[in-house]
Amino acid sequence: MAIYRHVHVEFWKDPKVLEELTPEDKLFFIYLLTNPNTTQIGVYKITKKQIAFELGFSIESVNVLMDRFINNYGLIKYNSDTREICLKNWGKYNLNKLGKPMLDCVKSELKNVDDKSLLEFIKPSISKEEIVSLFDEVIFLDKVNDDKYDDKYPLSTQNKNKKEKENKKENKNIGDSENGYNTKTTRKSKYTLLYEKEDNYIYKKPSEEQLRYASKL
Repeated sequence: MAIYRHVHVEFWKDPKVLEELTPEDKLFFIYLLTNPNTTQIGVYKITKKQIAFELGFSIESVNVLMDRFINNYGLIKYNSDTREICLKNWGKYNLNKLGKPMLDCVKSELKNVDDKSLLEFIKPSISKEEIVSLFDEVIFLDKVNDDKYDDKYPLSTQNKNKKEKENKKENKNIGDSENGYNTKTTRKSKYTLLYEKEDNYIYKKPSEEQLRYASKL
């Protein structure tokens, strides 16, 4: 991790900074560019509580600032699940040099990014093709892995659980049938046998003695 970060003097001449950002916005933006959690690639983990503590803001103020920078200014993105933030124009001022140490650092930090989709947000600001290629490689591999996961697990967790329950039920019925315990079939056979027994009793052929007695009536 570097002990300093570049903040170009043009920052203060940017029309968006001059005309749109409030004093609170400017402090928040400078903090995002220079805080100890920043990385060389412009994607880093940070919690809203840490931001609030280090700036002396309330959590509510940080939430408002986050929303403004994401939805109004379009300058950052934040993944609440992975606690990762990325800055849109980071590459313009921080990824404009080459050399083995720089490329090795970029490779190492790219591996640690959980939400690889954030890299797409920064990539347009990078001017060096060698670094863009490193970003593209990681983004491509992430998409390939997602496709493999979808092929391996095409059902949602809910549908998967439902399918497993259906399979268990079906297997149980098959097992019961093989062991002679098919409830439905057994119940049907029971009643069928009962009816057949009653029918045989009611419609039993009379004996010769019964026929002679009947003829005398």
